[in-house]
Amino acid sequence: MTEWMREALIDAHLKQRTHMYRIIEGLTQDILMKEISDEEKHPHMLSLIWHVGGAETYWFHRAGHDIAPRFTIESFEDIREKLETNTEGVKRVLRECDVKQLQIIPPSGKGGPSVAWCLLRTYQHGLQHTSQISKIRHMIGAPPLSSDEDTWSPATDAIIEILIKLWNPE
Repeated sequence: MTEWMREALIDAHLKQRTHMYRIIEGLTQDILMKEISDEEKHPHMLSLIWHVGGAETYWFHRAGHDIAPRFTIESFEDIREKLETNTEGVKRVLRECDVKQLQIIPPSGKGGPSVAWCLLRTYQHGLQHTSQISKIRHMIGAPPLSSDEDTWSPATDAIIEILIKLWNPE
């Protein structure tokens, strides 16, 4: 069950990331920097993507497992490279962490946050902001998505598959 859990958590992260890449595909620097909010910290879509990557490095660091250097995006070209660096770090940590880190322990719990909690937290956080970016695309007249491929369902269902396996052991 331990190896299965490691790979299932990695799979969930990869499916969330695939969905994000599909949603941000085709966005230009100009579109990503277009002001969409009066919020000081997150005034444009690029800042939302930075926020997702920053939360990943923050939570894993807080759990004592650095996945990458502090997340920064200087330009549009940095996005994919920096997110892929985070993904490689997430995969490495999940494959190498102690089995106790695969238990879901929140930050307030003894020994928390665990690696599994960090993955689940950043997974849901990434999906939330990817959905916002998807909606904003339509609101500001960004180019339509290049394909009708459904990446949202596999991303969402990845966690459901983990829950089914945990709640309905064979």
